[in-house]
Amino acid sequence: MSVIGSLELNVILEQVKKQCSFSLGIEYVDTIKPSFDPLVIRREHAYMKEALAMCIHEERLPMSQIKDLREILLNAKKGRTLTAQELIDEMFLIQGIQGMLNYFKSMNALEHHHLSDLYDTLIVHEKIAKEIGNCLNQYGEVMDKASPELKSIRSSLSRIDGEIAAAANRFVASHSDSVVDSIVTMRNGRAVILVKASDKNMYGGLLHGDSASKQASYIEPASLVGLNNRKMELVEKEKEEIHRILTMLSRSVSAIADEEIANIETCGILDAIFAKAQWGKLHDGVAAELTQQKEIEIVRAKHPLIDPKKVVANNYHLRDPKRILLITGPNTGGKTVSMKVIGLFVLMTYVGIPVTAESAVIPFFDNVFVDIGDDQSVVESLSSFSAHIKKQAEIIRSATENSLVLMDEVGSGTDPKEGESLAISILNYLRDVKATCVATTHYGRLKAYGKRHDDILVASVQFDQEKLEPTYRFIEGLTGQSNAFEIAERYG
Repeated sequence: MSVIGSLELNVILEQVKKQCSFSLGIEYVDTIKPSFDPLVIRREHAYMKEALAMCIHEERLPMSQIKDLREILLNAKKGRTLTAQELIDEMFLIQGIQGMLNYFKSMNALEHHHLSDLYDTLIVHEKIAKEIGNCLNQYGEVMDKASPELKSIRSSLSRIDGEIAAAANRFVASHSDSVVDSIVTMRNGRAVILVKASDKNMYGGLLHGDSASKQASYIEPASLVGLNNRKMELVEKEKEEIHRILTMLSRSVSAIADEEIANIETCGILDAIFAKAQWGKLHDGVAAELTQQKEIEIVRAKHPLIDPKKVVANNYHLRDPKRILLITGPNTGGKTVSMKVIGLFVLMTYVGIPVTAESAVIPFFDNVFVDIGDDQSVVESLSSFSAHIKKQAEIIRSATENSLVLMDEVGSGTDPKEGESLAISILNYLRDVKATCVATTHYGRLKAYGKRHDDILVASVQFDQEKLEPTYRFIEGLTGQSNAFEIAERYG
């Protein structure tokens, strides 16, 4: 399993995606992976810090009008005439980008010069938005004022509709004995009248079919044929003029397509940044402080995936000369959770997500190595112990003085005496390379080993001896008992 999966950063990212405003923001969150490049870490951290301040101060980034129109814009570049709705979406996009810039301008009291590197690249094509808005209404309909020709055609259509209605009403009044329904209906865009089937050939004109019962027929009397023909001509002219207008607008959009695609991609990045910040706001998160020192200091850390009503806040400190944190205590007492929350906070900080603590100081690491859980592999025929050994060998080959190593129940999975010796050998190696390490154990010999060395901080998770249950409290400087029999009795 990857570090992201082992520490459950992937679960946090799934929650972050729910805070995104449009599809491209979600796509960007899907690509998030921790970088160990200090420049990238600082950049993501700076974006998050500024975005979090804005989210706390104001509502979320206004992106309701932003859509991923990249495919539509590419079609415009290829010369395709866009539909009226596609053009309206483009107009809304332009207006949405202007709204985002207005949002940032309204935040002048807050520092956001790092985010300005992104939003300053946005280009607002106000002229194109006005051009579209002068031709189309918000429902994607081409308005009469789009062109003098269209206005003239529609005026003629209105007149011919009046003439058709008058002629149809005269027919209905003159032939009431034959007419089945006095309401004029439309067939294929032409006005028709429903008469008795026996009379359908009495009035000339065109036959448009029979009713379902075959007792009546739809006819276009000779008196309506010429008027309907004229209307059909006008309808075709209207279609041609609308197509001309849409083509003209599409060419205008084509000219700005590349800039609009860049705008959309920038909006996607901003959406992902603000989704992370919004997640932090909802979970009472804070921006960790980055430090060049090999120092971890987290105050009142709460694991973000544990029920807020049940989670216990703990403090974690590890600074020179202490480079290894050895967590002891009962099974099911929270050793692994304590270790994982430290690693998770490091990754969250590196990808620009607020951490769920009162405050946090996180150093720069060149990598995070994890050996957690039971990774038996059926495919590779590896036992649980063999899988751990394989992973530990990879860690030993790769870890440096700037690495963070997380090891759960180090040395477990084999004979306890051999496991203790193996664990001590691994920790000695990590001490030699001066790697930062958080390890859990319930081995007695390992606890004594930890107390003998100044570069190891021994801690435990508390167990209530009276209630025979863990309190999940993290206590520095104490070793804890495994309480295996008591826990077994409690669970039956």
